[in-house]
Amino acid sequence: MAASLPALAQQYSPDSSRVIGLNEVVVSANRVLERKADIPQQIDVLTARQIRLQNPGTMADALLNTGWVFVQKSQLGGGSPVLRGFEANKVLLVVDGVRLNNAIYRGGHLQNILSVDANSLERVEILNGAGAVIYGSDALGGVISLLTKSPRLADTAGTGPRVHTTNLLRYATAAREKTAHTDFSLGGQRWASFTSLTATDFDDLRKGRKGLAEFPGFGEVRQYVERQHGQDVVVSHDEPNRQKFTGYRQLDVVQKVLFQPRAGQRHLLNLQLSTTSVVPRFDRLQTYRNGALRYAEWSYGPQRRLLASYQLELTQTGGFYDRLRLTPAVQAVEESRLVRDFGKDRRNENTEKVRVLSTNLDLFKDVGRHELRYGAELTHNRVRSIGEGVSVTTGAVQPIATRYPTGSTYATAGAYLAHRWEITDRLILSDGLRYSRVRTEAAFDPRFFETAYTAVRQSSPSLDGNLGLVAMLPAGLRLSGLVATGFRNPNVDDISKTFEQINGTLIIPNPGLQPERVVNYELELSETVEDRLLISVLGFYTNLRDALVVRPFATPDGKGTVVFNGTEYATVATVNTGRARIQGVSARTQLALPAHLRLDGTLTYTRGRDLTADVPLDHISPLYGRAALTYQHRKLLAEGSVLFNGRKRASEYSPSGEDNLLQATPGGTLGWSTLNLRTSYQLSRGWAVQAGLENILDTNYRVFASGISAPGRNLFVAVRLER
Repeated sequence: MAASLPALAQQYSPDSSRVIGLNEVVVSANRVLERKADIPQQIDVLTARQIRLQNPGTMADALLNTGWVFVQKSQLGGGSPVLRGFEANKVLLVVDGVRLNNAIYRGGHLQNILSVDANSLERVEILNGAGAVIYGSDALGGVISLLTKSPRLADTAGTGPRVHTTNLLRYATAAREKTAHTDFSLGGQRWASFTSLTATDFDDLRKGRKGLAEFPGFGEVRQYVERQHGQDVVVSHDEPNRQKFTGYRQLDVVQKVLFQPRAGQRHLLNLQLSTTSVVPRFDRLQTYRNGALRYAEWSYGPQRRLLASYQLELTQTGGFYDRLRLTPAVQAVEESRLVRDFGKDRRNENTEKVRVLSTNLDLFKDVGRHELRYGAELTHNRVRSIGEGVSVTTGAVQPIATRYPTGSTYATAGAYLAHRWEITDRLILSDGLRYSRVRTEAAFDPRFFETAYTAVRQSSPSLDGNLGLVAMLPAGLRLSGLVATGFRNPNVDDISKTFEQINGTLIIPNPGLQPERVVNYELELSETVEDRLLISVLGFYTNLRDALVVRPFATPDGKGTVVFNGTEYATVATVNTGRARIQGVSARTQLALPAHLRLDGTLTYTRGRDLTADVPLDHISPLYGRAALTYQHRKLLAEGSVLFNGRKRASEYSPSGEDNLLQATPGGTLGWSTLNLRTSYQLSRGWAVQAGLENILDTNYRVFASGISAPGRNLFVAVRLER
């Protein structure tokens, strides 16, 4: 019988030094707690203890440091996860069972993962490969399921309330980062509360100084624009390794209240707020045109995410379910772009406000050797898009073109049935089906941009399934295979966006898009010796049909250029390509060694190609991985690690522009590696000190497709108090 989701924190608290193995429990595959060994799909798990040792500045850094996930960045306040060659709106983000992907998640690079505070998390589960049966649209590359800490009731009657608090102060040198975190939980017999608050302040990021001898000066900031006495002035930078205009601030709040009036009934209120200051877009601020800096301003305005959800969980014996979970939720998301050309008086301010209503119903039933998971999901997105031109001298405001048609809607509905059959103690069959329907509506405003389209209404059905088999072989061997389909319906961003790309082209609307679909095949062989060894090798092959990619695109009158905001651009658009292919291999290993040591390793290699156009597919990361040696004994925990990426030659870049070749060296992205050391020492029962040195050799490198150089040598120190 599967355990309940809120019981996760109580049932699973792994020792950081031991080999986890396949008996680990996960919840993301079928929205219920179950053994990892029973699931044919590859799932990686990042626990609160691992996050604690990492001491990451952001959630993007936490994913990057695992070596399981490739992460792209265009600015310090960024981080776009890539799973199996899929990125942005092709990877589904889920927080506490509520999907974050909304109507304006774009296909390029996203920073929305930063709106989740790593310090508030109990665990992260990374579901690799198509996950449409349980999650519907967008889960082409996989699902990143983020589970925040939950309130816990008092253990037994008469013992008084359960009280626990965690406090953290952290400083890191590369971005002069200052972080303060506190959380507090209070649990009684029927009521419990959990509160988390994290404030972070980043200064401008310093890149590495050493390496790239063949490209001297790569990544250095020699000039920047400053407003002086009402004029834009180009200023020489006296710290070229300090990436000017990358700093920002962030505040994250989580509040949960649990009420359990009796056994078998739980009510959970979940409130989350994430907000930032203005986040400068570093790569744009370092864009040159005709030998001069183009922009005086290019920033994301304050980014806000507000989530409120209620979860009802019922358990019973008999009837048509053993466990029922109902999760209605509302989200209010706001983001903006503030752009002003050098020497110009007008700042273009585009603001998008998205309201998302959703409801998930999940039911679970065990019948002998059969486990049934079934349910439904409804979502409704409404987009309000605002465009204003603001004079920086007079403050006068005038309307300008909006990024999206205002009042656009995006709605989804789906129902699923998943089944697991334990045929024998060594053979498990998994299968599932989901029917989905997605509707997109948008009305175009002809005032600012000439278009033959007045409105678009699209409704697309999809039937998806999976079939997997797990075989427990002798001597600890395990063989699993899976075939799964997935889809992603074009959203408001795909169909109706108007936006200038960094390569000087203009993305224009294309209302004729169709859903992109995948069929994913994977085969994994693993060996487990409990508490001593885990090693697995997995191969995957994904066929894409009607993949959405950016390509040159003529306007309705047949022209390949258009004048927009007073500038002429070559036009491109998101289009469906005929066929594409992604294939690769990934490996994981954990080995327990004598003297309280453990060795971890991970490696991923991916290749992708647009078969119709016969060009490289975008978002395909180079070889990447991580190796780490961990020591844990008594009060000391220490880890030495190597994080590495292979080379991506310029000839292997996609022509779409999404891979940001202009931000790489003339030879493309060079291979790199960093040496890192992290330690934690428990001074007493409540107090702990942590320190680490990342990128010890101060290597100068830039991650593939990124527009900002990675941090140089970074010393961090932290103090924790738990009671």
